[in-house]
Amino acid sequence: MSDEDTPVTEQGAGNCVLFIYSIMKNYIKAQAKTDNLIVANKICADELKRFSLSDQRWADNRLNSFQTRTFLKGDIYQFEFGKNYVPEMSYEHRGMIIGVRKKLLYVLPIFSYNEEKHRDVFHPTDSPNSKSDLFLLKKEEYSFIKHDSVLKLNDMRSISINRALYPQGHFDIESDNYKLIEKLTMMKYFPEFARSYELLQKENADLKKKLAEECAVF
Repeated sequence: MSDEDTPVTEQGAGNCVLFIYSIMKNYIKAQAKTDNLIVANKICADELKRFSLSDQRWADNRLNSFQTRTFLKGDIYQFEFGKNYVPEMSYEHRGMIIGVRKKLLYVLPIFSYNEEKHRDVFHPTDSPNSKSDLFLLKKEEYSFIKHDSVLKLNDMRSISINRALYPQGHFDIESDNYKLIEKLTMMKYFPEFARSYELLQKENADLKKKLAEECAVF
């Protein structure tokens, strides 16, 4: 007798019901915990709105096919980052793509600059010696923002292309500032490698200079 012909026993059916009951019990428990936070006023109205929209988008899009649009390094998009723990980026925010790998995007979040809150930020001209994790983007320098913003260098997100909502602009990847952003990001994540790489570049430049001087003699 094949497996398909094997009759379902009462015990087997009972186990299946218990399994489904356990799943639903945990689901309801999770929803109740969220409801309790809301009732206790532990979630402000703005965050409630944002995470509700995040859940709706997840429910609407989780079974959708992958987007067919082309994503490029330097593209600025509005993204749905989802619900995460502090200090991770959560919910809907702008971000810049610094890498594309098949259906995954590597994104640096962008959010509004607050002078009182963000007292220490890196800027190539104003504060080039800052070790801050935030890179200041001035509205007069970039067309894709309407007010001063900061790029979060130490919170690169690896996300599905389906988290991209709509385009906001493009950062010229040939510009000095984009190359600087990539360099600073690498230093945040791989400091030892970044220092070794920078040292090798300097040694290579010195050797080229020395070689050029020796060739000039002849």
